[in-house]
Amino acid sequence: MHMEEKNEKRTSIKDNSVRNVVADLFAYVFSTETALVNLYRGLGKEIAVEDIEYISLNDELGRNNRYNDTAFRTKDNRIIVFVEHQSTQNKNMPFRFLEYAVDVMRILKVLSDQNRFGEKLMTFPKLEFYVAYNGEKPLKEENKNLVVDLGDVRVSAQVVDICFDELPKQMAENPNDELAGYSYFVKMFREMKSQGKTPHDAYHDAVGKSKEMGYLAHIWSRKELVDMFLETYCHDEILREEGMEKGLEKGLEISALIFNALKENLPIQAIAEKYGVKSHQVEKMKRDFAI
Repeated sequence: MHMEEKNEKRTSIKDNSVRNVVADLFAYVFSTETALVNLYRGLGKEIAVEDIEYISLNDELGRNNRYNDTAFRTKDNRIIVFVEHQSTQNKNMPFRFLEYAVDVMRILKVLSDQNRFGEKLMTFPKLEFYVAYNGEKPLKEENKNLVVDLGDVRVSAQVVDICFDELPKQMAENPNDELAGYSYFVKMFREMKSQGKTPHDAYHDAVGKSKEMGYLAHIWSRKELVDMFLETYCHDEILREEGMEKGLEKGLEISALIFNALKENLPIQAIAEKYGVKSHQVEKMKRDFAI
């Protein structure tokens, strides 16, 4: 499967919500072994690209309503690394990682060749959990090392600030570094929105700034990818509009109901009137999700 086909599946409604452009871009950028090596370095660790394998299991994980942003393992299953992008500070991340890890080990059959009922102690992979934080609020010291204590089970996750201004100078000035490119785009995107530009213009201006600096050239040189991430963001804006008018929770619920109504082939105008949204919003959701 080609990478663009694989990652387009992430532009979808799940858990009654729509992922935004920042999260989807993160998952897309870090879906190759080379990019993952750079990300791992940005998290403070080193590993050889020839020793790892990208894990893409969101189709399988999605059946349990779980979606991990990116993960990889060493080819000998010695280490499995999970990375989740976050723009807010969430102390519950270790538990979420634990859910991912159990599912992934089961799906990959990491322990299938060992006898869990025998006397010999099994060999388990080392699990590493990282949160790549790229929020607008400064990362609190207390939130850099997260721990969830379940009694006999203790799960921890390391939170690393990947905001562009926090990256090491050598990394930030390297246009070929995927982490620098991703973080620069997010910085420009937020700056453009803070200047009062429309979301559409802010997105395109951020892409333009990234192109000028040479960041993520392999993505922004392809119009279909630029359009794909813009469509994702537009759907996120539908939720934001509904959230402001009726509360975020109600907005998420309405978006999911619209999606289901489209799948049932109900008339667009009828859907718009029923849920109190504009018909062009419904039409765009139908087109972009190919319903």
